[in-house]
Parts: sequence; structure tokens; C-alpha cells
Amino acid sequence: MKKLLIAAALLALVGFGCAKVPTAMSDAIPEGGKAYENAQYGISLALPKDVEMRQREDAVRTAKYLGLDVDFFASLRDTVREEKAVNLAFFYAVSKMSTDEFAKALEASGTNGAVKVKSTEDLTINGVAMKRITSTTEMGEDKVHYLFDAKDSTIIVSEFIGENEEFEPILGTISVK
Repeated sequence: MKKLLIAAALLALVGFGCAKVPTAMSDAIPEGGKAYENAQYGISLALPKDVEMRQREDAVRTAKYLGLDVDFFASLRDTVREEKAVNLAFFYAVSKMSTDEFAKALEASGTNGAVKVKSTEDLTINGVAMKRITSTTEMGEDKVHYLFDAKDSTIIVSEFIGENEEFEPILGTISVK
């Protein structure tokens, strides 16, 4: 019986090791989907067929987010779920900054101390080291941001509340050159 359990465990491990892992962006693109590439920041994502990355026009990219001067360069949107496109996440770039600096700006954005950082997690997705920061909001719901460095900037990805299920698989395809 012991030998049977050991053999089953070994087979499971060998089978797990044989699972196909995308080796290139083209391997990660879902059927009917497309790749998004941003040459300025060296970011790539694989998008499902009903999702678009909308590049913002140069004239409207300079913005303030959480009191920070940012380049609001793109928005990720589901184009078919509802009558109008539904935002999944906004993408901002800022001069390189630390997680602590971002957390301070995040908490300062709320009134009466309503916004607090609940957790900061280290993640690595496709070799991209990033921070997942979860905070409270003034509405009482949790909000998630992802921070990572790309070229000479820190990229802030602001996930829309309630969009984790659709957004997380897309984030799982990220690569940075």
C-alpha cells in the first residue's frame, strides 16, 4: 500500500512538471485574443477576445492619481459584458517610487483616515517582481493595486473593485522587457 501511494505521488509530480507553461507571448494569447504591447514601458499582456487595452491619447495622459503626478497611459476594458465597455483596470506610470511612498499617497487620498493599507504582498508573475497592495476605501470595500518597475518608471495598476476574477488571469500573462 505504501509503495502504491509513493508511486501515485511520483506520477502526480511528473505529470505536474509536464504541464505546458507559455514560453512566449504568443503561447499565452487565448483563442481569438490578441497581444497588447507598450513599447514606452516595455509591458506586454495577452488579452482575451472581448477585452481591449485602450491607449490614452497624449493630450490627456498627464494626470493626478492619489495626489501623484502620473502618466495615465492605458485602460483595460471588457467590451461586451454590458451595454458600454466596463473598466477592469487603469495603468499609470510614475517616477520610480517605493511601496511606502505609494502607501502614504494612498492613505492621504482618503478623508478622515478612511483609506488604510490592509496588506502588502510580494508577487512574481512571469519573472516580474511586483507588490500587491490591498487597501480599504471610503465606500467600505477593498481595493487592489499592483506596483512594479518597468524601464525608468514604477507602473501602478489600479484594479477596479469587483473585477478581480476577470482581471487576474490577464495580469497572469504580463511580461516586462
